[in-house]
Amino acid sequence: MAAKRTQPPIEFECIECGYQSAKYFGRCPQCQGWNTMVESEAGEESPDADANATDKGRPQKLSDVGSGEVPRLVTGMDEFDRVLGGGIVSHSVTLIGGEPGVGKSTLLLEVSAALAQLGKKVLYYSGEESALQIKLRADRLGIASERILLFTIGTLEDLKSHVREARPDFLIIDSIQTLTSKKTAGLGGSAASLRYVTAEVIELAKKSGITVFIIGHITKEGQLAGPKTLEHMVDAVLYFQGEAQADIRLLRAEKNRFGPLNEVGIFQMSERGLASVSDPSQFLIQNRQSQPPGTAIFPAMSGMRPLLTEIQALASESPFAGNPRRIAIGFDNYRLSMLISIIEKKLKLPFYKSDVFLNITGGMVIREPAADLAVCQALISSFKNIAPRPNSALLGEVGLTGEIRPVSFLETRLKESIRQGFSTICLPAAQIAQGRLPINHDISVISIGNIGDLLNFLKP
Repeated sequence: MAAKRTQPPIEFECIECGYQSAKYFGRCPQCQGWNTMVESEAGEESPDADANATDKGRPQKLSDVGSGEVPRLVTGMDEFDRVLGGGIVSHSVTLIGGEPGVGKSTLLLEVSAALAQLGKKVLYYSGEESALQIKLRADRLGIASERILLFTIGTLEDLKSHVREARPDFLIIDSIQTLTSKKTAGLGGSAASLRYVTAEVIELAKKSGITVFIIGHITKEGQLAGPKTLEHMVDAVLYFQGEAQADIRLLRAEKNRFGPLNEVGIFQMSERGLASVSDPSQFLIQNRQSQPPGTAIFPAMSGMRPLLTEIQALASESPFAGNPRRIAIGFDNYRLSMLISIIEKKLKLPFYKSDVFLNITGGMVIREPAADLAVCQALISSFKNIAPRPNSALLGEVGLTGEIRPVSFLETRLKESIRQGFSTICLPAAQIAQGRLPINHDISVISIGNIGDLLNFLKP
């Protein structure tokens, strides 16, 4: 009598948290996610599994691994190359996210044109626009190349077939939310489908030796391309930001395995497309005719590049007695509340009666504590209606006791401030006392030891 063949058990796994179960759940018992359980067969190991694993590769000593610089392809779009760390790394997968309509498709169409001029073949997939719509945008941007191949509205399986047939050097997917697979037809648009498709695209890139750029939209929850886990699957995550009513666009690196984080590229949008801004510091402070009350100039570090940024503050009498508003744009709201409390405690200024609004101009975002001193000047200057000293910049972290602490990258920040014509620099007294200021220019250096020294500096 023939032995009865045992079927491998069917298991279900949550693609969000990894919870496994032999039973299907519409809602994951562990992470409470809906429609995240996908079917997977728990296959049995073959008898030769260990032998096959041995043949595929052995562990090697770290000292035996060859070293060398990662080769990069420079596109010629200066700001784009800078954010990536100096150019595109071969066989990498980059996710570019942003609000709908900010210009992500325009950016990657221009990148496609730059790559085509370098002799590279680009396959551009779009699940949102027809080939005619893409052609109209290309005509407006002055792009016409036989090395750019268009494929619109298809499945993952169709895309793989075209990649094998065309053998492109670069693959652009616009957008990942529109790409579905026949294997996840019942989960189209869900987190499970999105993660499966992305994993297949990454595997395709590594096996085929192509470089991939993926566009992902920002969801209502503020996440990039659906689940946050998608960001951990790719090599780099870039955010493309800007207001629809303004012509400034910022490309920010939030993750980069091959370059610095928090690098920012600045573009200017026009009818002819995106243009790299050659002098971002001058561009960000170009409308500054003088320094009115409530302003301060801070040399921020964007990756490894200094950018002069204007900080604006407005303190006005609050109509809500006992519950004033604290609103910050481009700056941490909790840190703003902390700095206001330090000013109230040390300088006896009654900010509790005032609404406070803080804005980092140009759409910039400041996360470093070195901006504390500049923020405090903007707050005090607005509250007391005192105009800051002309052509002055400030650097320093403010401690809870009101002392001013040293900052990093001092030489780089000072050189950029001097290059832009700033003649007065406020620095932490502790850093000046070290006697190693990396400047030999005819400028005025003001020593600020505590928050009280800042008030004395502002007094006319």
